[in-house]
Amino acid sequence: MGFSTNLQSRGGHEALLGRQDAELRLLETMRRCLLTKLRCDRDYSSALCAVTAQGQKVERGDENNYLTGSLVAQAWKGVLEELENVAKLLKINADIVEKETLEKLNTLYIEKKKARKTYQDEHTRISLQMSNITEEVTRKKAEYQKQLENYRQMRSRFEDHYFKSGRGGRKLDDVRDKYQRACRKLHLVHNEYVLLLVEAEENEQSFRTTLLPALLQQHQASQELFVKSWRNIMRE
Repeated sequence: MGFSTNLQSRGGHEALLGRQDAELRLLETMRRCLLTKLRCDRDYSSALCAVTAQGQKVERGDENNYLTGSLVAQAWKGVLEELENVAKLLKINADIVEKETLEKLNTLYIEKKKARKTYQDEHTRISLQMSNITEEVTRKKAEYQKQLENYRQMRSRFEDHYFKSGRGGRKLDDVRDKYQRACRKLHLVHNEYVLLLVEAEENEQSFRTTLLPALLQQHQASQELFVKSWRNIMRE
């Protein structure tokens, strides 16, 4: 699924954010579980060391060497050595996991959180541009309708005075002047409204075909890299 073609809607945007929030929570859960495992492994390693130390007391307590050559004593010594090796391996592995795997998880979490914020901020920015020009079109449309209504009133008033008072008179001149001003104002607002509609259409086209697809495509590429990193971490 391509983000740039399938996730341009508001629902798609919210789905993207929701998925990223869920993945961040999952990463945080994995990090906590890994920390718990490290603590358990180290506790187990310490416990095995304690068991080994306890078991070695028998050998150290045999001052008269009564157990020398004993097959049972040799087998017991082998068991203790194996326990000691397991304890060392557990500690070494815990240190490696803490230094490498846990650090990679922390880095991945930080980078994914940063990528989410970058995407949301940029999406908000370009969406706000569209929202602002849409609001401007709405305001200009209301102004145009207001001027159109005023023009109709002035024209009706002028026509009434024209037919009642003839072609002259101070009153008629005053009404004619107001009518002409209303006409000029209407033409001005009409031109501004038309230009704004053209600008809004161009912005909408740019938003849908360039800005938003580019943002989504870039975000998809970053998320795919995160998935690869995540998969590699889990394979370790």
